[in-house]
Amino acid sequence: METEMVRNEQQKATSQKEYIEILGDTVVPVRILSAIVISICLSIGGYFLGKSIFPKFAEAKMVGSYSLLLGILGSVIGLIICANLFKPSRILTEEETSSEGLEEILLSMQVDPKAEYDLIKDDPVTRKEMEELGILETFKRSGGRTE
Repeated sequence: METEMVRNEQQKATSQKEYIEILGDTVVPVRILSAIVISICLSIGGYFLGKSIFPKFAEAKMVGSYSLLLGILGSVIGLIICANLFKPSRILTEEETSSEGLEEILLSMQVDPKAEYDLIKDDPVTRKEMEELGILETFKRSGGRTE
């Protein structure tokens, strides 16, 4: 019984990863550091590999350019490797938003729903896009409520 509790605690600890925000995206620090190291190693490794290989059969003035291309190829290979190694770990769920929920969201963002609806109403392009998305009516109810 006690070992089962310890096992459950360990599973909870490993399943709760600490995330950080970098450039507006939420990531696991270990994964981002691993991806950076992999990319740097492959791109710099490709560059220096080119510096040692290309002088044997390329013109001297082209060695730097060819090496740079090999370094860029290393970066692309690093991108492919990291994309396959580190899959997204977030689970996104969608919920239908009611006019009350939309009003709450706008107020939490410190936006006046009435003012936003007035801006949308006067802009035909934005109004058309919102109609196509099916959210204009919800926005209209939310914007009209705070008069």
